[in-house]
Amino acid sequence: MDKTWQQADGIRLLRYGSYEAYRDHQVSKLATLDLRQHSIKFKAALASRLEFLSTLPRGATVLCLGARDGSECEVFAERGLFAVGIDLNPGRDNKRVLPGDFHEVQFADATADVIYTNALDHVFNFAKAMDEIKRVLKPEGIFIAEIVCGSKDHDGREPGAFESAWWDHVDSVVAGIQRHGFALRQRTRFSYPYNGDQCLFAPS
Repeated sequence: MDKTWQQADGIRLLRYGSYEAYRDHQVSKLATLDLRQHSIKFKAALASRLEFLSTLPRGATVLCLGARDGSECEVFAERGLFAVGIDLNPGRDNKRVLPGDFHEVQFADATADVIYTNALDHVFNFAKAMDEIKRVLKPEGIFIAEIVCGSKDHDGREPGAFESAWWDHVDSVVAGIQRHGFALRQRTRFSYPYNGDQCLFAPS
């Protein structure tokens, strides 16, 4: 597809002909992936960088956005947390991920103790996604965003075939999240499944 990007507050959004065109394009990604080996490596890497969650009570609620096959949900569940994901295309027989859209989350206000995503580079409308995260997260909750390094970051890259949002620097995404009512509490670099920063936010 021809790509036209629109810049807004340091974040570039890919302009599709319609929301339906965006949705169809994102849904088609799953058929291009073999997640078996990736899921094993990703779960091990993510588990090692979630040690700080040890203080959460057993059964705390976690919502994973853009969760695909549910690997991140499994990692949270193994920590004794009640984890569920949503994705435009969770595939068949997915026990952990429901069909859903992070622009219009189907859950009630202030019901998630933790919201996790590594898929902000797949948003259609950044502001709307942030508003939904703020709505569903409890006032004392934690928002964990794992953000891929952008075009001008050290060890960054250019967007691939399915990214619908992009940036030159992770700093731009952090600033965008902060503008939507979040305070940055912690930021840590990681290297799998891509070079990026894990950023912890709390509602401000």
